[in-house]
Amino acid sequence: MSDFLQLAQSLTLALKALQMYTAAHPRGQEALAASHAVLERWLADQEQFQVAVSGPKTFIDGVVQDARNPHVAALAKAVAERGVAGFTFERGVTVGEYLAFLQGLGTKPQKLEEAGGFEAFLRAADVRRIRISQVRYQEVREGEGNGEEDSNRPPALNVALPPKEDPLAKAIREALMAALGSQPSSAAASAEALRGFSPANLGGLGPLGYELGFGDGPPTQAQLGTLRQVLMGLEPEVQLSLLAGLGSLPDHPAGLGLAVKALAGELLAVAVSSALAKGISWLRLRGPVEDILRPLPDRDRLGHGLAAHLRGSGQEAGSLDLILRQLEWEALSVEAKLVKVLEEGQLFELSGDHLLAFLRDLLDLRRFDAFLRVQDVLMETLRHDRPDFRLKGAQALAGIARWAQEPGLPPGGEGPLAEALRAHFAWEPDPHIHRWTQEALEALFAASVNRGDLLHVLSDLQEVEGLCAFLQEDAPWRRQALEALRAGLAEPALLDAAVDAIFDPDRERVAREVFPYLEFLGAPMAQQLVARLERETERARRGRLVEALRNQGDLALSPITDALGAPTWFLVRNALTLLADLGDASSLPAIIPILRHPEPRVRRVAARALWKLGGPSAEPHLVARMKDTDPETLQEILFILGQLRSETSVPAVLELAQDKRVWEPLRVQALATLAQIASPQAQPILMELLRRGFFAAAEPPAIRLAAARALRAIATPAAQEALRRVVDAEPKGADRDALLEILGPVRS
Repeated sequence: MSDFLQLAQSLTLALKALQMYTAAHPRGQEALAASHAVLERWLADQEQFQVAVSGPKTFIDGVVQDARNPHVAALAKAVAERGVAGFTFERGVTVGEYLAFLQGLGTKPQKLEEAGGFEAFLRAADVRRIRISQVRYQEVREGEGNGEEDSNRPPALNVALPPKEDPLAKAIREALMAALGSQPSSAAASAEALRGFSPANLGGLGPLGYELGFGDGPPTQAQLGTLRQVLMGLEPEVQLSLLAGLGSLPDHPAGLGLAVKALAGELLAVAVSSALAKGISWLRLRGPVEDILRPLPDRDRLGHGLAAHLRGSGQEAGSLDLILRQLEWEALSVEAKLVKVLEEGQLFELSGDHLLAFLRDLLDLRRFDAFLRVQDVLMETLRHDRPDFRLKGAQALAGIARWAQEPGLPPGGEGPLAEALRAHFAWEPDPHIHRWTQEALEALFAASVNRGDLLHVLSDLQEVEGLCAFLQEDAPWRRQALEALRAGLAEPALLDAAVDAIFDPDRERVAREVFPYLEFLGAPMAQQLVARLERETERARRGRLVEALRNQGDLALSPITDALGAPTWFLVRNALTLLADLGDASSLPAIIPILRHPEPRVRRVAARALWKLGGPSAEPHLVARMKDTDPETLQEILFILGQLRSETSVPAVLELAQDKRVWEPLRVQALATLAQIASPQAQPILMELLRRGFFAAAEPPAIRLAAARALRAIATPAAQEALRRVVDAEPKGADRDALLEILGPVRS
């Protein structure tokens, strides 16, 4: 089952990378893609496979795996801690589904429980091709039955392990028997094999051991010689895989295991030396050599023996020295590591991954004082004369900055970190080192935006700009980095997070801290505000978004003009309201077609916007819509024409006032509009509306009185005399009294 060991290894490495970095970081993405590729290769020949965990044992489709393998053991532990018995992968698992699964494995059990459990977590992420099993599995051994179980225990599904031979064990036996006659593979083939390196499962080598004459006692010199001849004839990638699988050697015959372990140092030296001689780099060899040495109790002896062999043969051993130091580091306690870093100055002997892993351990253990002391050392390195020291410091601080959002940095840690990075950004002369400082600042800015601390981001960025300007250094790459810092804040996710801040109940804080940041981001923020306005369903929140857009001023004109064509009616209405406040006459061509919008509430706002921006030039467009619009919009148009004192609209308004089919309140408003315009050309029609009928019914009192007011407003002698004659001819009663009141002091 070596393929599964490879999958388990890639899965645990991807899980570790996602925890140390993020799913958005290149290293996290690389590890995720590599592990997903291994999974796809596994599923290429079968529709699905099941992983089940029972105690310390892991089963793949009913076949028990080597629990001594560290990757298998880590996977079993992670699954068991999250309260599930196993899971099933189906062909077609997407990268997104696999990422959600790994994120579930990386979520602390308590948080996973709060989310409803692992199964609910995957369901919420719409994972369909990875299924969680809650059924408990146990191995059935010979002589055991399926008798009555304890009623207090959950029902168990007993899975009997099939007596089939492990395919990988068979392959190893055949390879060992045929090794003396095998031809060396090419360097390219060996390098490709190491790319997908996994420990060999040696559990099936028992029969081979017996064939070679091994028993349970110590091996003889002849047996060692025979085994040496077989092992030394293997290809280096096979030798390394065998060495990585030493922990899976069968208990019987014990002599086989003793013999292989006795030859391990020599075999390791031959394998690594041969691989290097074939042109395989330490970049490829590092992982396999680490996996081989890490679990061995005598790794120091084997490692130093390998180093001596390489130097004796004239091959490069510096990379091996680094591996040995890192393995030694991994075995230390947290306290011992702190002594090494803070007192013995071994910080720069660690790889970047090991350093970040140590810092993350301190963070997770809430060893905040120790964490900050190491961070201080790293910040000091940013001022070091040696570029390699500054590079390591910048890389580590970029890793720390990614934790500002999740899980969060210790109290008092983020401020000094940001200050050190801002200063370093302004003066660092090496663009390669500078790139890591830029990445760190981007991470800190993103964390602050997501917390709603927008004014802090704005002041920090302005300080960086000020420092760069003060130093008067004009490197193009630094200017580009500064532009990238600004551009990073315009990423959609960060724009959206900044928009969320406008809903703070404290309006004064929003005006003081949020609006300046939104204005600073300019056109991208205005576009984001319009996009949010279209999606927002709550009216009060839409009001906040409109307020924020109004504060953007001219920057908002382009996106709100574009919004006039949106299918969402309330977005169009809000855009018209904003355009009326922010636009000018050049916006009229975009507004005029909206007078025909299917939603009456939009048409009314369009009419008012046309008036505010166009003034008298809006008259012909408004008059043209009088016969073909709803009553509420017509009332809005009449109000506007009255405000404009539109002489050109008098004929259309008179026609409306005369039409007895029109709703009476509209006719009254039309007459009120004529009173505002006070045009003499309306006098004949107004007199007709005022006249009492003899052969035809007179107009209703409300119409007659409205006509009288319009006639009175004309204020010409002829109009006043005409009104006086009407009043004189009016019989006594309530109508005459009302007309007299309208006529006022004009009557002599």
